[in-house]
Order: sequence, then structure tokens, then C-alpha cells
Amino acid sequence: MVASGTPTVRSGGAGGPVPSALGWAAVAAVFLLMTIGNVVSATGSGLACPDWPLCHGRFIPPLRADVLIEYSHRLIAAVASILLVATIVATLRRKTTRSARRIGVALGVLLALQIGLGGVTVLLRLPHLISTAHLVNALLILAGLILLVSRPAGAPAAKIARLARAGLAALLLQLAIGGYVRHTGAGLACPDFPLCSGDILPGHWLAAVHWVHRWLGVLLLGFSVHLALAGRRAALGGATALVAALATLQVALGISAVLLRLDPAIRAIHAAVGYALWAALVWVSVRAGTWKSMLIEAPAPREHAVTAGERPWRTAPSAARPRP
Repeated sequence: MVASGTPTVRSGGAGGPVPSALGWAAVAAVFLLMTIGNVVSATGSGLACPDWPLCHGRFIPPLRADVLIEYSHRLIAAVASILLVATIVATLRRKTTRSARRIGVALGVLLALQIGLGGVTVLLRLPHLISTAHLVNALLILAGLILLVSRPAGAPAAKIARLARAGLAALLLQLAIGGYVRHTGAGLACPDFPLCSGDILPGHWLAAVHWVHRWLGVLLLGFSVHLALAGRRAALGGATALVAALATLQVALGISAVLLRLDPAIRAIHAAVGYALWAALVWVSVRAGTWKSMLIEAPAPREHAVTAGERPWRTAPSAARPRP
């Protein structure tokens, strides 16, 4: 009997290397955590609990709006961490590919780093670079979870896979710059649109960061439209169209945030749509086969096996016995 050389997906069912319900629950919890984190930033509640891990020196915080916003972020972080750890354990215990197990280990490292960055962010009074690193790390955790709960579609889409890979790198940079703009208070460094303080080019550092963030977003909008056109006749046409729709909404919200002088609700929705765009593009990249080697088992070597009704191979003829 000859073993098949066809690649097979190692997963627990219709999803990826972890149980779908657990994995998607972890994805939802991390996304909610990131969204609440942005609400904390938009409302200026980041230091409403000035200590860590307690809040004003106690487990049950004062019943103030800003304190409750910050404390709810910490509680959701605890729930998300539990679901993330459960997902990591499930990944390591199931029969998954070696790459999937490495993603699980990497998620554990990123979780430990995220907890540390969260504590440092509070204890050092919201340093800009640490806060931005905190956001980027959360985006990587979200992406890793989506890799574990998804799997490639039946037929890979090479062009969409290449576009998605390039788009993810640019979008991660864009979201990191957006986080830096938010944490440095540069949201109105260019207080008008499309100009920057009445000029075409920015005149100082924070205005330059804001200007780059603004026009990189427009470039990413063009990229998302190109991605949607590339996938319009493919099985991923609906997903690529969703990416383009989210990118369009994201740019519109960014412009509105400037024109409405950083309205907290617009800022919070702007960030949430950015995270949704990131998640959608990661999912498209998985379905298109960008990370196929991580989720699909390599072909097994061809081997001979003895089955019922099949005679075993003889290794060598036995030496003839001398006749008496």
C-alpha cells in the first residue's frame, strides 16, 4: 500500500488548527479589547487608574466614568488573556503543523509582552513610543489568532496573496503611525484638509507625522480598490470588496475626525474600523494562500506497507543448505 503524496490540511474541522468556537471567541475578545483601549485614549482615561495592577490601590475602583472606562479595559484584558491562553494550549495539544505550533508559542510570548507593555504604559505615565508598541503588539496578536482559526481556500489565488502580503506590511505601518499620532496628540497637527495649516507640505515634526499618516491612508485606499478589482471574479470577491469598503469608510472617518475637531466618538469609530480592516485583510491573506505553508501539511513520503492479501517483500535469498 502506497501513502498518498497529496498535501492535507491539518485542522480540527472546517476551521484552522484550533476549535472554531474557542478561536473566534478569542479573536472577538481581542478586537473588543483593542476597541475599548481606543475609547480609553479618545476620552483621556488612560491614567484614570494611576497604578497597576490595582486601581487607586484597590480591586474595586471608584465609580467615576473615566475610572470605569479604564477599569473595564483591564477586565476585558483579563478575559481576552484567558481565551488567548486557552487557544494557545489547544494549538499545542492538537495535531497541527509545526508552523502552527510555532505561531501558538509566538502568541504566548506576545501575550507576556503585551501585559508588560500595559503595565509600563501606566507606570511611566503613557510614554508615546511604549503606547504605540502596545498597539502594534495587539495587532500582531490579532493577526496570529486569525491565522490559527482560518485556513486557505481550496484553490490558492496567487495574485491576491501577493497583494495581501504587501498590503499587510503597509497597513501595519499605517496603523502604527496612527497610534503614534493619537498618543502624541498630533490629531490636529494639520487642522485642515486637504492642506496642512494652509500649506501643501507640513512645517514641523508632528505635522509631518500627521501628513504621512493622512496620505498613506489615501494610498492604501487606492490599494484596496485595486485588490477588490483583482478579486472581483474570484471566490474571494466578496471579502476583497469588504476590504475596499472598510478602507473607504476609514478614510472618510479620518477626514471627519479632523473637520470635527477630534470628536471622541468619531476617533473611537475611526480606530475600530482600522482594526476591522486589519483583521479582514489578514483573513483574505489566509484564504488566498499567503500563509499556506503554515497551515497545510507537507506531502508524506511514499512508503510501502503490508496489508491483508499482500505478500511481504523478501530482503535477500537465504543461503542454500548443503545436501547430506
